[in-house]
Formats: sequence, structure tokens, C-alpha cells
Amino acid sequence: MELLPKKLDDIELKLRQLALKIERLENDNAALLEENQKLKSATNKNDSKVSTLEQRLKKTQEALETKRSDDPESTQKMRKEIDKCIQEIDKCIEWLSAN
Repeated sequence: MELLPKKLDDIELKLRQLALKIERLENDNAALLEENQKLKSATNKNDSKVSTLEQRLKKTQEALETKRSDDPESTQKMRKEIDKCIQEIDKCIEWLSAN
């Protein structure tokens, strides 16, 4: 007879533990759903920014192509200036490496 109340107490304890576990899991689930929604929102926002930047890049590249074809002399001049800057940077790196 004493065995029956002990088993009932054990079952009741396990039920309480399960109820607490379910409550924790429901809270975790709610938090994860909220985080998921925020991440989706951020992704959509970033996708929109990327799309805008891609459009701007395309327009800029088209404008640059047009300018290059219109003014090849300016492009060569620019390349020479860039080459000079690169040479100067190389000299600075050599100097820094030596010191």
C-alpha cells in the first residue's frame, strides 16, 4: 500500500518537471521566432540596399565606359598618374622595410 503513494508522488514530480521543461521550450521557441523575424527583416533591408548599390554601380560603370571611349587621352593620363603613385608607394615600402 505504501508503494502506491510513492509512485504517485514520483509521477507528480515528473509531470511538474515536464511542465517546466515545456514552458522553457515554449519561451525559447518564442524568442527564436522573434529573432528569426528580425533577421528576415534585416536581410530584406540589406537585399534592398544591395540592389540599389548594384544599380548605382551599373550606372557608374556605364558612365565610365562612355567617358573612356570619349576621352582616351584622359584615361592614359590618369593611368600614368596612378603608376607614379604606385612607384612612390613602392619606394616608401622599401624605405620602411630598410629602417
